[in-house]
Formats: sequence, C-alpha cells, structure tokens
Amino acid sequence: MNEMNRPIMMLPKQISEEFGIPIYRIRKWVAEGRIVYVPCGRRALINKEKFVAFLNGELNSEAVAK
Repeated sequence: MNEMNRPIMMLPKQISEEFGIPIYRIRKWVAEGRIVYVPCGRRALINKEKFVAFLNGELNSEAVAK
C-alpha cells in the first residue's frame, strides 16, 4: 500500500511553540497574508512545510495564495 504524503497543518500557537516565534508575529503574518494558511472557522491552519519555506525565503508574498 502506498503511503500518502499528507500535509502537516498546525495552529498558530503550535507554530509559535515549535519554532520559537512569538504568537503575535505569527498572527500578524496570517492577517497580512504573508504565510500560507487555510481558514477553518475562526482559526487558521498553517501548512508546516510551506511555513518552513517562508522562513527560508523560498516563498515571497506574491507567491502566497490563500
């Protein structure tokens, strides 16, 4: 059976804790549309791989699509 590559989706608080970035900064980037996220009710789910790419400078704000 083939193993599917599922995206790892995290809440801003989880991203903050794992990467050591203040929660207000993560929320600001979400509000500005600088990082890739999926709205889920009032919450934002952030794709971990794309967040890492953002931190590495591989994604710019023009390439980010909600």
